[in-house]
Amino acid sequence: MELVIDQIKELKKHMVTTNMLENITNQTKNQYIKAKLEDIYLLYKNYQDKIQESYLDEDDVLTILADKLEDSNMFQNTILYIDEFSGFTKQEYEIIRKLLKSAKEVNVTICSDSIEEVKDLNDIFYTNKQTVSKLINIAKEEKVAIEKPVYREELKRFQNEELRLLEKNMSENQTIKYESETNYIQLFLAKNPFSEVEQVAKTIIHLVKNENYRYRDISVITKNMEQYASLITAIFARYEIPVFIDEKKDFSQNILVKYMMAVVDIFAKNWSYEAMFHYLKTGFSNLTKEEIFELENYCISYGIKGNKWYKEEWKIAKSDEQLEKLNEMRLKVVTPLLTFKNKLSRMKTAKDLSKALYEFLLENKIYEKLQQKARALRENGQIELSNIYETTWDTVMKVIDELVFVLPEEKLSFEEYTKLLKMGLVSSGLGTIPASLDQVMIADVERSRTHKVKSAFLIGINDGVFPSSYKEEGFLNDKDRGYLKENGIELAKDTNEQLYEENFNTYKAFTIPEEKLYISYASSDSEGKTLRPSVLISKLKRMYPKLTIKSDMIEKESVITTKDAVFYELLNQIRDYEDGKEISHLWFELYRVYEQDEEYKLKLEEALKGIYYQNKPSHISKENIQNLYGDTLKTSISRLEKYKQCAFSFYLKYGLGLNEKSLFEVKSIDTGNFMHDVIDTFFDQVIRKKSKIKTNARRRNF
Repeated sequence: MELVIDQIKELKKHMVTTNMLENITNQTKNQYIKAKLEDIYLLYKNYQDKIQESYLDEDDVLTILADKLEDSNMFQNTILYIDEFSGFTKQEYEIIRKLLKSAKEVNVTICSDSIEEVKDLNDIFYTNKQTVSKLINIAKEEKVAIEKPVYREELKRFQNEELRLLEKNMSENQTIKYESETNYIQLFLAKNPFSEVEQVAKTIIHLVKNENYRYRDISVITKNMEQYASLITAIFARYEIPVFIDEKKDFSQNILVKYMMAVVDIFAKNWSYEAMFHYLKTGFSNLTKEEIFELENYCISYGIKGNKWYKEEWKIAKSDEQLEKLNEMRLKVVTPLLTFKNKLSRMKTAKDLSKALYEFLLENKIYEKLQQKARALRENGQIELSNIYETTWDTVMKVIDELVFVLPEEKLSFEEYTKLLKMGLVSSGLGTIPASLDQVMIADVERSRTHKVKSAFLIGINDGVFPSSYKEEGFLNDKDRGYLKENGIELAKDTNEQLYEENFNTYKAFTIPEEKLYISYASSDSEGKTLRPSVLISKLKRMYPKLTIKSDMIEKESVITTKDAVFYELLNQIRDYEDGKEISHLWFELYRVYEQDEEYKLKLEEALKGIYYQNKPSHISKENIQNLYGDTLKTSISRLEKYKQCAFSFYLKYGLGLNEKSLFEVKSIDTGNFMHDVIDTFFDQVIRKKSKIKTNARRRNF
């Protein structure tokens, strides 16, 4: 179902109407393709009929814009520049068509070696040339004059011959060798992604401190943002490198969204254990962490869920003081939720439900708590995360406003409303802006900027990752797309065209820097599995026979950088020294520096305990034995068996008194006790009430 819905969205972006889809479905004789088209048509038509009168689909916004441009004077006699695009959707082409009619000039920049249309998919600029061809055809159809194209024949951006030659080699099939020593292109083979990112950080520090670079002059490019983003955040913080990761955050993981979803899940899942503690652990409740943990243990032990939260006071606990405290915490949790639930029972429309949710957030001071968290993060130096927290409230309010705008008086159940709210929140991507002007830019190949980057680091250049391999074809496979294209419906690129387009992305990544290019790849992943270098590595070695290749596989280079980074490097050196390796005398001097530093003295002592620790058991003192077990030895057969089986297990159970977390359940071992208690209770009642027991059982003779 999701694949079909994705296909509908793609059809809308390419301005395919239900009539077009119906015609081609009826004409199709291939039963396999026909079945797919019928499924898409059925959903597409019903969806269009449903939203046609009352709703607006976000995929239709550009189509509406194209229609309204004809009635607007906004672009009359203007000069427009469209830059950094390699292709457009059908909707975007229609907007350009309308702009050609009203604007004085429309200038489009395209990265290509010519504007002649080519049929060869191996041409690295194939997609760009196809784009040029379509733009020229649109201009001819609208009878708009086409100026003589302007070519940038001289590549002024590259500051040395090595990078100029690299650009030629990447864009042409024939390889031109560079026989001299390479000074501006470097290769690095890392043990794993961690050491790879650490090497990048060390090199950036060197560039900034010794070569007068600014952080904003440097970019780090990867095709595996999911793996490298967290590593870069942690390691760059240790090296005090300001960084901006250019990616769209998954809004479903946002703290406020999690809180709101937890609230609605409480009612949807009838106050289940999971929903309640998901709600409490988001950090917006009025309980401390310790109180939440105490409450959780109690609920697990006594099976608190459903209406047990609010029906009546809890009556069982180990002490009266604990019981009173637990009931106080219970009231803090359930009172605002019950108030909110009572409001919801009177609300019938999307507008009323949105108002109730908004008031609930205000009454619980969620906005203030969110700002407090943002300030704390900013004071801790987590500027990027702080910015996300500060913009979260506005984003959530925008989604709620859109619900009210689209469905003002629509009658909805709370379940229907929550489904719509979840869809709106999850689909809202949260983009970020740089926290300062001087930061290292971390970007994916497709989102990377290509202007004013002096040095670029291409990381993770491993087989199957860079360049990518495209295997998933989607609901409509390559054959289906080819058939639709023959019948006048051209959708997004098939897997073959995506592979060829990847060549241009590779070209773009390798030609970003003006002065220096650093390329790195790992020999194993974070789990220790072997990784192979990309085919691009062998290609580079052929281009530059004397290419400098560094590695930390045998010996890791030690560099004095920041205070925190050097501290962890010092610990590695101490470990090597203990293993019998020779280390520089400099590290002994650094050891004395950290030993006298108030901030690091205690950290150093604790770290050394770990380095020198040997897992050898030692005798327990008599005093500790008495504290654990007392003066009188209490034992039994089962205790002695436990000691014989595992002395440490005996110590945990009978010394420290540790037990497994108490769960509210009847185990097989408890069945006998349960049955005995039932029988005892029954006969106690019989005796107390002086009741007579009647039986119809017949006597049997044995």
